[in-house]
Amino acid sequence: MDLDRHVVTHTQRQIGEHRQGEACFQVMDAVSRPCAGIAVWAEQESHAFVFGCVPPDLSGVVETDRQRCADRLAEAFNHLRPAGAPTDLGVTLVDVPERVHLGQFARELDRLAPAGLPLEVQVRGRSIGVESLPERDAADRVAALYTLCFAHPAVGAIIWSGFWDGEPGVDGGGLLRTDFAPKPAFRFLHKLIASVWHSRASGVTDPKGRFCFRGFFGDYRVGVRTAEVTSTERLSHVRGAGPTVVQVRQD
Repeated sequence: MDLDRHVVTHTQRQIGEHRQGEACFQVMDAVSRPCAGIAVWAEQESHAFVFGCVPPDLSGVVETDRQRCADRLAEAFNHLRPAGAPTDLGVTLVDVPERVHLGQFARELDRLAPAGLPLEVQVRGRSIGVESLPERDAADRVAALYTLCFAHPAVGAIIWSGFWDGEPGVDGGGLLRTDFAPKPAFRFLHKLIASVWHSRASGVTDPKGRFCFRGFFGDYRVGVRTAEVTSTERLSHVRGAGPTVVQVRQD
């Protein structure tokens, strides 16, 4: 576990390098003149990185529990892949072994990366010990694995299989209990994706009407506040594209 913690500490530094960059938008008036000193904000709405899950078959479950499960899925994941759906072409699948050792798994990702294809990491509760470890330890392991994968530049997706303990073969390795209550592992994962790896910024535009901030790659809602009205636009913050300028017309 000491080596695992060392790996996680190292990956925390890599996340800022590989998953964040500078974004920029510009506020213009009705005749395309820059608006300086205008209050603005930006809030991330989704990640470019794929945090995916195979949703459970809930055909035999009452509607209220289906909705509870759907709500939890939406909180933590930005991509749902139905069971049996084909994997995207042009990716290398990487199964996380049972009781994964993070240091060894990091070396496996490094070994596969030079092939040039994006890596899709497929993980189950048994990979981490969700079904057997004390709940806090299992939650720590889930967070550690996701942190490792999110930090690695070759990884483009993590897909979780076995979300709910009521699914056949999950055997206690899900992120939700049989009554659909979230386990600590789900809480930790949700906090990482929705809070720790989530960007928001606010301030005022510069003399050129621009506002720049450093954030995680993905889609944002940006807003402009004046005494009369708040207007909003979308900004797509793309890796490797440099600062993105979005004109928000302010009449």
